[in-house]
Amino acid sequence: MAGNETRTFAVMAKVVSGHCNLECKYCYYADKQGLLRQENPRMTETVLEAYVRQNLEINGRDATVEFAWHGGEPTLAGVGFFRKAMELERRYGQDRKVVNTLQTNATLLDDEWCRFFSENGFLLGVSLDGPRELHDVYRTGPGGGSFGEAMEGIERLRRHRVSFNTLTTVNAANSGHPREVYDFLRQFTDFMQFLPVVETTGSVYEIDDGQRFGMPPGSHSSFFQREVAPFSVTPGDYGDFLCGVFDRWKELDRGKKFVQLFEVTIGNLRGKPGGLCVHDALCGHAASVEANGDVYACDRYAFENYRLGNILETPLGELAEKNRRFGMHKAYGLPRECFSCPYVRLCFGGCPKDRILRSPGGQEGKNYLCEGYKRFFKYFTEHI
Repeated sequence: MAGNETRTFAVMAKVVSGHCNLECKYCYYADKQGLLRQENPRMTETVLEAYVRQNLEINGRDATVEFAWHGGEPTLAGVGFFRKAMELERRYGQDRKVVNTLQTNATLLDDEWCRFFSENGFLLGVSLDGPRELHDVYRTGPGGGSFGEAMEGIERLRRHRVSFNTLTTVNAANSGHPREVYDFLRQFTDFMQFLPVVETTGSVYEIDDGQRFGMPPGSHSSFFQREVAPFSVTPGDYGDFLCGVFDRWKELDRGKKFVQLFEVTIGNLRGKPGGLCVHDALCGHAASVEANGDVYACDRYAFENYRLGNILETPLGELAEKNRRFGMHKAYGLPRECFSCPYVRLCFGGCPKDRILRSPGGQEGKNYLCEGYKRFFKYFTEHI
């Protein structure tokens, strides 16, 4: 591969599309299999081989190549699928530095899964929204809340010494409880991610087409002022939640435990971006590969407008090059007021999917979470 030998891409594999054993109320990927007209419920071996080979090819020879396995719930693909993936990684990446990460709700993990993850050095992200009374509000399945099963999975991971971190959505139910959420999570993990839930209601024609929520505005979709779904966090509550978590982290765990947004903010303060696309100047360095090999600009933009092609027809490297317009829109799509904001180099406008408001000057593209970000960045810079 010519060029930068440490160049990396973040390519997410949606091995079962949006198929999941849970029915989380805020899930943006549910029903994607139907919406994207995915015929196979699981990635075929042909697509899997193409993904493994091409993911290794597009990353620099000296880069650490990440294989990020997502869903839906990726463990529904079965442990045999992932054993085959490990075989392919060894075949095509004999002298390469490779890491495997997998995002899971943890409810289907048994001893076989945990032995496999331990033997192959997987890092897992476990979705956990806090203690039972907060987690079970939205993270439900056919039998009700999923907290008990998730905790059983976490206990198995700990018993088998599988590395994992937690991914917590900040939503209407838990956003008023930063201390309770943080104190609960810190019992199990040294690394935490907090992701805001912001979804909008779909139009009649979108719902008729099978979409659960409205398509976000972006480089290939229109701006609409839509209603925000009721489970979404409010801007003020999001800012207060982050400040509350920061206070508790500073009091108990500074230098011992790591919160992704805090690390990223410190990096941006020092002029060394931390690799979180939400708060980078540009995006477009990531993509998602669907079960049939279709590639989308981002998993948050898995809509036909943002389909780049298929890895069985066009090499992944060429498809990644087609993502430039999408990536540049992150900067070019900002309203003018953002460039005079003292926190623009910490925020960079946030995720384009959340830019659903107009600025006071009437420009499109203001982030719904703007006031919450300002509250957090001000507090963080004054108290770090």
